[in-house]
Amino acid sequence: MNLRFTLFFSFVAISIATLSGQVLLDENFESGQLPAGWEIQTSASDGGWIVGSVGAISSQNFAVPANGSSNIIGSNDDSCNCNKSNDLLTTPPIDLSGQGSVVLTYDVLYTDNTYGGIDENATVEISLDGGTSWTIIEEIPGANEWVTYGISLSDYVGQSSVMIGFRYTDGGGWLYGIGLDNISVREPAALDVELVELTSPIFGEVGKEFPLEGSLINAGGDPITELEFTYTINSGIPTVETLDNLNISAFENYTFVLQNAWLPETEGNFTVEVTITAVNGGVDENVDNNTLSFTTDIFGEVIVPNKISEFISGGTPEITEISGASVLLNGPTDLDFFPVLGRDQLWVINEEVENTGGSTVMITGAVAGNPTFDRRVDGNAWHFMSLPTAIAFSDDNFNFATSPGVQDANHSGGTFTGPSLWSSDLDIYAMPSGGNGSHLDMLHGSPLSRGIAHEVDNVFWVYDDWNKDIVRYDFVDDHGPGNDYHADALVRRYSNMGISGDSDIPNHMIIDKSTGWLYIVDNGTDRVLRLDINSGAVSFTLPLINEPLTEHSAMGGFTFETIISDGLDRPSGIEIIGNRLLVGDYANGDIKVYDMDNDYVEIGTISTGQEGLTGIKVGPDGNIWYTNKLQNSVNVALPGNEISNTVDQLREINLSVNPNPTSDVVNVKISNLDHNSKVSIVLTNISGQEVYRVDNASATTQVDLSPFHNGSYLLTVQNDKITQTELIILNKQ
Repeated sequence: MNLRFTLFFSFVAISIATLSGQVLLDENFESGQLPAGWEIQTSASDGGWIVGSVGAISSQNFAVPANGSSNIIGSNDDSCNCNKSNDLLTTPPIDLSGQGSVVLTYDVLYTDNTYGGIDENATVEISLDGGTSWTIIEEIPGANEWVTYGISLSDYVGQSSVMIGFRYTDGGGWLYGIGLDNISVREPAALDVELVELTSPIFGEVGKEFPLEGSLINAGGDPITELEFTYTINSGIPTVETLDNLNISAFENYTFVLQNAWLPETEGNFTVEVTITAVNGGVDENVDNNTLSFTTDIFGEVIVPNKISEFISGGTPEITEISGASVLLNGPTDLDFFPVLGRDQLWVINEEVENTGGSTVMITGAVAGNPTFDRRVDGNAWHFMSLPTAIAFSDDNFNFATSPGVQDANHSGGTFTGPSLWSSDLDIYAMPSGGNGSHLDMLHGSPLSRGIAHEVDNVFWVYDDWNKDIVRYDFVDDHGPGNDYHADALVRRYSNMGISGDSDIPNHMIIDKSTGWLYIVDNGTDRVLRLDINSGAVSFTLPLINEPLTEHSAMGGFTFETIISDGLDRPSGIEIIGNRLLVGDYANGDIKVYDMDNDYVEIGTISTGQEGLTGIKVGPDGNIWYTNKLQNSVNVALPGNEISNTVDQLREINLSVNPNPTSDVVNVKISNLDHNSKVSIVLTNISGQEVYRVDNASATTQVDLSPFHNGSYLLTVQNDKITQTELIILNKQ
């Protein structure tokens, strides 16, 4: 069996070349010539494989990034557009007789792409008869960066003449190409584990467990059964953890998660260092590749207050437009707060115009009241962010995704577009990458996408108005800034739900991650529905759309239902806080509030007073932040003053209402009540109908709600000077 391991250049400096053991082949092509004993077989007019700089090997559609070498060897079909159906590069014969464990490592830049319906292909092959016949030992995977792959050659130990071949074929089409470098055959150390990558987040919060996780490779010849890790915070006292009962074969990748997570106690910037300190109870033969570190910013935990009752009882809300934002806005369609709320960072997405693409405006200090602004336009926004309708952050890795309102990202009448994935790292996003803008990934099966919601990691749900589907897009591993490998993606379609769009108004979406329900605004039929994302199963495989994928499936047997069917004119925005569902109406600027625990009964309206409302979001302060596309504004709504003007007086009499929610009665208690004061208690339903009233109430009054239906009620306590209203939830068992 041939086992492969993988090292990504962007994560780690390759150190396997420093291992002890006999070196049987080591070629880096730095001479600028085809090395002695190496051979090329080709039908291509350019000679097939060429040794040269990355610039010399590159072309417009096959750009080879720098890898630290002066020269590499490559075959470029994009430049030649000739017969590269059989470009074979072969090593001299290698004597493996008398060897124990042997490994081949090589660096490769190969995208494994498709053009015009034809696939390119690349393989690693072995010949034991001087090159007369060849056996494929590896199909080279595609990636949009330099990668080091390793293959065990132990199956061929004892052979005295082993040739290794690297074969590239364009399938008879006009494709891209391949680059190779640092090809080595050597005897590995017996015990060598390489810490490849730490995937922990770069931001965290006080009091929340901070995961320590990553990946490693058994780069040695012996299996690994036990690993000892230590980690330190700012070079402090080490925390030690042992992972045992392992079975990591030679040259196998392994993903780890330490159970003893770090629990930050204070805010600040911290350096986290992780080290593998022992392997199989002993010493690693190469300790130079056992340690990695990163820095992270820890912010104070923010608990979002639920002010919805205050909004409902407070009358007309106080609306404030964020000063200084409007000059940077051009058709804002949505907004989202960075998931670590202590950063106080609000992102707004602009529709802009089709041919140049959309933009984002990052507002730092929005909640604190001292906002600074950063408007960014990606260099290739015309394709990757054309007419964006929505934005959603991943609270797992802090990437964000956008949905395109355009039919064709190439603007040529086709249907080549879909959601894009972006990094929120400001050193990456909208910065030059040397490739196709700064996007991390894009999938091209959903034209006219009107909304997007995050599930987990790099998984996002999209409303596809072209196909009238809800689509689950799993980007899996992003391809890196500006690259174009999409073949690892998993795409699942949920069809025949009757959803449609209303012009270019967004159909915003949100997932309640505590329940697994996806809430969807359907502004084509002016309703709200929900889909159980954990229901259903794959019915059948769908034809690929525009690109190769790992999966493209139709789902069946899933559960969905309409939860709101009236009272909305042109719904757009949607948000959840606690057991309250908020739905914004583009037509009039109203935000309707629904009780999620009681059949989504409407319990109030928060009016912004202006047509054009698109995205809505409850901020870290509990206030409602929203965009208005027609007014070209981003705004914040605070609860109104109708009740708050009397707060001090009410506190003096200390009103309490409990239990709430209730299954039958509530006890209304007014402390320090002036005996000469006449107090009334009034209970109304959400339609404003009075269902209960008592005048000249005593300091303690019991209100019996058992005759009424489940739902939400407003209980108002008032006298000639003051009024206070409390929202009561009746939930009879």
